[in-house]
Amino acid sequence: MQWVVVTQWVKTRTAHITHGPFGQHTQHYQWLGILIVVLMLVGHLTAADPGDTRRLAMLVAAPWAGETAMHNDLGATYTVLRQRGFAPEEFLVLEGPLTRSLLLAFLQDVHRRIGAWPQGEVWFFFSGHGTLRGTTAADAQAGLLFTSAFHPSHEDQVWWEEVFAALQAPPTVQVLLLPDS
Repeated sequence: MQWVVVTQWVKTRTAHITHGPFGQHTQHYQWLGILIVVLMLVGHLTAADPGDTRRLAMLVAAPWAGETAMHNDLGATYTVLRQRGFAPEEFLVLEGPLTRSLLLAFLQDVHRRIGAWPQGEVWFFFSGHGTLRGTTAADAQAGLLFTSAFHPSHEDQVWWEEVFAALQAPPTVQVLLLPDS
């Protein structure tokens, strides 16, 4: 299994333009940088030999109550991928208030779809909130947080290691991960 993670690259390339005067967040410029990276990466994926290669775009948006940014992120990513040649049937979208059980079931469904692929590419975009656990950098684990509650329940969070375990992409399937959490 081959994973491509672009979070750090996007963070370092857009950090200097993400804050305006007086600490105001200018998210527009950050998303411009992210969309440029998306275009570059998707261009790489679509340039590969299309012979037996299958592809799937998994788009997940997990907003908290009253948030709309994640929906906008999902729409922009969908539009860019469609412009780069992804067909409507190559998308699986999960959006709205999520729980651990719902996300893991979605990922298990994706696993059933890609498990027998001879080769392929999975584009995995997540827009939502992140969390960390652990007391030191050495034992820190990153995860996804589905609630704004101060003490989230087990059902309100999932760890990235659990996400990858549920997905279980075959070794011949490249997974490109773009988390915004």
